[in-house]
Amino acid sequence: MLPERMLDMPSFLFVMLAKEWRRLGNALFNDSLRGPHMVILASLVDFGASSQKEISERLGIDASDLVALLDDLEKAGLANRKRDERDRRRYAVMATQAGERVLRQRMTGVRQLNEELLEPLTDAERAELHRLLLKVFAHHQPRRVPQAARE
Repeated sequence: MLPERMLDMPSFLFVMLAKEWRRLGNALFNDSLRGPHMVILASLVDFGASSQKEISERLGIDASDLVALLDDLEKAGLANRKRDERDRRRYAVMATQAGERVLRQRMTGVRQLNEELLEPLTDAERAELHRLLLKVFAHHQPRRVPQAARE
């Protein structure tokens, strides 16, 4: 049993639910891909080929951490880097067809995880929770949330 004083803190509940999310995800997915890998793939699929700097700024991932994550994706055949034809000093990073396929499959699994994690909530409660979380996130990271998603 957890102390009530901790259960009164929404931030503590976020942390505990993140641990539960990780536990459920580890049981469902049997590969080495983690959340940051999937966020990068989603960014490449949604926004197209991007420089490492663009990805780093868009996703808020430290540039040195991003290099290691891109190395993982490249070794797995899910993304590749090639010299930017417009600026030979830069690399353009893009998702491969395999990367797009893995992203689609993983998102199906993530939807399943959401269903399991949020099982006790009604559809209306899930929508309200999503709206509130997005509102809090947009308050702290306004440039990372499109205006249309905030309305």
